[in-house]
Amino acid sequence: MVVDVAPLIERVSVMPWLKALTEFGDLGVLMPLATVMLIWLLLIHSPRGMAWWTIAVVFCTGLTAVFKVFFYTCPPTPDLHSPSGHTSFSTLVYGAMTLVTARQTRGLQRIVAIIVGACFVLAIAASRLLLAHNASEVGLGLAIGIAALILFGQGYWRHSKMQIWLSPLFAAGGAVLLVLHGRELDAEQLLGGIARYLQIDCP
Repeated sequence: MVVDVAPLIERVSVMPWLKALTEFGDLGVLMPLATVMLIWLLLIHSPRGMAWWTIAVVFCTGLTAVFKVFFYTCPPTPDLHSPSGHTSFSTLVYGAMTLVTARQTRGLQRIVAIIVGACFVLAIAASRLLLAHNASEVGLGLAIGIAALILFGQGYWRHSKMQIWLSPLFAAGGAVLLVLHGRELDAEQLLGGIARYLQIDCP
């Protein structure tokens, strides 16, 4: 009997890359990046941008957490227990960085920025699908993140100025990724404990 070990070898070789990719969506990386975005909006004198960013972050993290707590006890479908927080928050944070870049560019540069940003977000979502979640959980996380991004984008795009210096945002963001990538901040156990404490009754 001949055993085909090629899929196993391929899986073993890909796993470290998937783990490294999915770590870009960890809360321990994204919260500091969200703070960097807030400080950058302060530096460019965009109070409305700061307000919409705060609202979007609270909406994204809050809604994801509420769904996680409620679905822990009362999943709406058998395969939907925990919407992907990596996916939702990554969509908002990296999507927002893509959006502000697109706002400051034109033509081919804008198209490239949008494509690169979208591919990075989708790659993180795909890594969650392969490592931790099913399609329903990743899809819901993506929907939450897109809704939060639209919330920020509609406020920022209308009130932002052209010719804004993007270098501080990406320099600080790059430093955060360099220092904090790989350091996990796991909220799942906390949210699961909250769900058990609340003893939510399913309708």
